[in-house]
This record gives sequence, C-alpha cells and structure tokens, in this order.
Amino acid sequence: MRKTRLAIIGLGRLGRKCAEAIAADRTSELAGVVRRPESATEPWLKAPVVTHVSELGRVDAALVCVPVDAVTDVAQDLLQGHVPVVECARLHGESFLAHKADIHRDALRHKMPAVVGAGCDPGVLSLFRGQFALLVPHGHTDISLHAGASLHHTLAAAGIGGVKQALATERRSREDTLQRYVYVELEPSADAAEVEKAIVNDPLFRDEQTLVFTVPSIAALEETNHGVVLERRAAAGEGSHASFLLEARYDEAGVAARMMLAAVRALPSLRPGAYSLLDVPPGALWGEQRPAAEKEWM
Repeated sequence: MRKTRLAIIGLGRLGRKCAEAIAADRTSELAGVVRRPESATEPWLKAPVVTHVSELGRVDAALVCVPVDAVTDVAQDLLQGHVPVVECARLHGESFLAHKADIHRDALRHKMPAVVGAGCDPGVLSLFRGQFALLVPHGHTDISLHAGASLHHTLAAAGIGGVKQALATERRSREDTLQRYVYVELEPSADAAEVEKAIVNDPLFRDEQTLVFTVPSIAALEETNHGVVLERRAAAGEGSHASFLLEARYDEAGVAARMMLAAVRALPSLRPGAYSLLDVPPGALWGEQRPAAEKEWM
C-alpha cells in the first residue's frame, strides 16, 4: 500500500501532536517538517527538518500548524507549489467565511484542494454542533469550554472512602444553576455506586446538581486540561422536548491533529477549492477505511 507522504508546517504543540498522529497511522508517513532556520533541533524527530516544503521531494499534503495570522500566507505558498493543504485556524463566523474564501480563490487558481478549519474548534466541535442542530432544528445551543477545577470540592471528593484521586469541576446550566462534575479514580476494592452516593450526599455537594464519573486515571485526565459541555435543547413549545448533551475532556491539540489527519484522507475525493468539514462527506474522512467503518458504525 502506498503511504500518503505528509509535511508538517510548524512544530509547536499542534505540530508535535501531528507528528505523533502520523507515526501511529498505518496509511501515512512523515515526509518532513518545515520550520524557521533559527528553530532548535529536535533529536526525537526521525524526519528531515527543512526551511521550505520544496526540499522534501514528493509531498502529498501539508498540515499547517502555524499561528492563525500566518495561516493564509503559508497556505497560499503551499497551493502555489501544488501541495494540497489541511489547516485548523481558530476562526469563527464571518471571519472564518472570509478566510475560507481567500484560500478558495488560491486553491482554484492552482487547481488544488484544501480543507480549512479541520481542527478541534472549528472542527470536531463544529460537526457536533451542526448535527445537534439538525436533530433539534428549533432550539438553543449552550457550550461551556475549559471546565475549571474547584480545589475545595476536589479535596472533599478525594476524602470520600474508596476514592484514590478526584477532580471536581463546575459549570452553569442554561437556567444559570450551578452543576458539579466530579471525576473519581477509585481504589481497587471500591464500589462505584457507593462512592457516587457518598459524594452526592456530602453536605458540600448536596445543594447542587452533582454528576459523578469514574475514570481510570485522574493524572491522565489532568494532563488534557481541557473540557467542554455542549447542550442542544428544543425551544419552548416544541412538542418533542428533545435535548442532546455532549460532555468531554480531552487533549485539544491531540484531537485537532487526529481531525487534520482524517481531513487528509478526504483530499483525493475533493475537486480543487477550499472546503470546511461541513462540505466534506463524512465517509470521505475514513479514506480507504470507509467500508470497514460503514460496516462497524452503521
């Protein structure tokens, strides 16, 4: 099987996560990294480090991992060199549409495809927001990012019998009521149901809605240091009273890297131009794995 040769433009946190994602993917390989001449060497990186993508030979696509104010210029240079582009500039609304239009003009001029906003937000969260809106066409979407840790409540939860470690966060619901999200790593002999009961009945938590989640490792959870609660509710008067809730904690750069790699798989099926993830057929994000994905997930 011919592997897709990818270049990474920029080697900050996102670029590093892209390198990790490529190394773990059996369908692609890292052609090399493009970064500034004065940048420090990276002994762990087993790939060429150059100052321009033209030094890497055959490149099937480039993952643009530079600051948002540099994305357009970098993308234009790549498209001019006939290298398809995947980027994840953090832009929304009218700014995103204008950015997409700029890259679309260059992509058409050089007859190359590009996927824009293929990261975490915009990107993965955009897909969830859009799907929830399809299911609840008349309603409200609330999103809470960067769930903050509450030290006082974390210590209280960690003091419950059977809890090895804990992490407590909080958010405001659409009705502006406080909700506690408590993540617990249990001792081997602990009963999850008993621990949850003890936490929600603790005086510190009793006056607030408290949701308890058991996780394998609090240390791993804290490393991600990013959270989101996304909720879509039907408008008042809607007969269905539908409500959809997504609650997640994750490594934002890692999620963005995996989404960018999925977008690369879609590039061969795209005509010249710039596309957002809403333009790309979901099956195309699986590439050659599409038949297996359809069998498993449909």
